Amino acid sequence: MKKKTIYKDEPMNTGRVVKDFLPRPKELVLRKERVVTLRLDDSTVAELQAEAKRKGLGVSSLVRMWVRERLAG
Repeated sequence: MKKKTIYKDEPMNTGRVVKDFLPRPKELVLRKERVVTLRLDDSTVAELQAEAKRKGLGVSSLVRMWVRERLAG
């Protein structure tokens, strides 16, 4: 037999108020990105894949990171 739930008329103290951690809609900025096609030979792609795997990144993320570093320097 199931235990019967007893409801009481008392205030609930089940949580706490969390400060809003999301930015306001006006502060949200959409990143505008464009796709760039790049042709590479098989050995270069294989090296990129190996390096990306070693760093725990995707190939596109690694290439994007390298391009940004080069442009910043």
